[in-house]
Amino acid sequence: MTTSTGAPRLHGTALSGQDVRSRLRSQGPVAWAEIADGVHVLVVTGWQAAREVLTGPAFRKDPGHWEALNRGLVPSRLAYLATPGLHHSDGERHERLRRAVGDCLASVNAHAVRETVRRHARDLIEDVAGRGHLDLMSEYADRVVARTVTGLAGLPPEAADRVRTATDRLADAQPDAATAWWDLHGMVREVLDAKRARPAKDFTSWLLAHPAGLTDDEVCHQVIALIILGAAPTAAWIGTTLHALVADPAYATRLVGGSVTVRAALTETLSRRCPATTMSAHYAVGPTVLHGVRVPPGVPVLVDHAATGVDPHRPGDGGAHDRSHLAWSAGVHRCPAPGLATTIAEAATETAVDMLWDLTAPITAVAGRPSPFRACPAHVGVLFSTTRTGRGNPSTRRGGRAARPTDEE
Repeated sequence: MTTSTGAPRLHGTALSGQDVRSRLRSQGPVAWAEIADGVHVLVVTGWQAAREVLTGPAFRKDPGHWEALNRGLVPSRLAYLATPGLHHSDGERHERLRRAVGDCLASVNAHAVRETVRRHARDLIEDVAGRGHLDLMSEYADRVVARTVTGLAGLPPEAADRVRTATDRLADAQPDAATAWWDLHGMVREVLDAKRARPAKDFTSWLLAHPAGLTDDEVCHQVIALIILGAAPTAAWIGTTLHALVADPAYATRLVGGSVTVRAALTETLSRRCPATTMSAHYAVGPTVLHGVRVPPGVPVLVDHAATGVDPHRPGDGGAHDRSHLAWSAGVHRCPAPGLATTIAEAATETAVDMLWDLTAPITAVAGRPSPFRACPAHVGVLFSTTRTGRGNPSTRRGGRAARPTDEE
């Protein structure tokens, strides 16, 4: 479906994943789209054009440049595109926040995170071991990441479900997305005073103590950014990889028939099936032209990372060892925590394959999430033997090959 102006719609019932994105790609590396009624954006689907936006001097990240937002025309469900923080700042402020966030992320113990993920993953699987079926997206990937990120942020464990719900609403542009952001804001603000009085080994405590002297608002916004940008894309990454493993026999065969590890499978997901779509919004500093398309100031330019991965003109082959993908973005706004996200995704994927190594009858007719910001399955339902769950397949230990689902598909 299109608007009266012919622009594909990235919202409502017209949003149907690959169909609308295929239409965008067919219009060239840069194309107009409608992201809400009467609110238009440019979407970049070409790899080279995306690189120019992500790394060039002609674009900025501050949503204060968005004309429709300043005029009050942007619906609150698009709150994700205007949340404050490092990811939506420029210049000296961005450099200061980036330095503080980078220093604090460097304090994260990757080994401890891996063990935490494994513990949460085992608990989630053991909770359903007796029933013989599991939704690898909503009951596993979403929850294991939410529990892990909640702990990293320094929030209490009981907040994990609220964190998961809020990040889903923001990432899926649901009607109450703005309310979800304020719910996260309230959770984090409640923790700040406690962490200031009694610091712990968590991201919030480290930010409060950083010599950059961040204000309470700045700390709050960075913690929320860690939650939103850490939880939703990482869960989508895990769910997409597991879905590919159980639903595509050829893909599973490549994993177990050679020397491809779970980490390589995750890399291939980023390269070929990137679950993060229009996660990068930029704004032209002045009137400019991008690959033949006039870009007026005040209009968001959204980089569709999933589309750039299937651009036939991108460098590399998109395989398990190709690092030319743009899933981590590029330039000064490149993701500050690819190692942390990889640790979480790898541990969660390995544990699922290890404990559910005899998966059968995967539900392959899976609807995609109706989201302009991520392209991952809404559900990945699988069956498994209740008598064999949890025994573990030694071939899936770190660096090992992924187990192959049984061929009852």
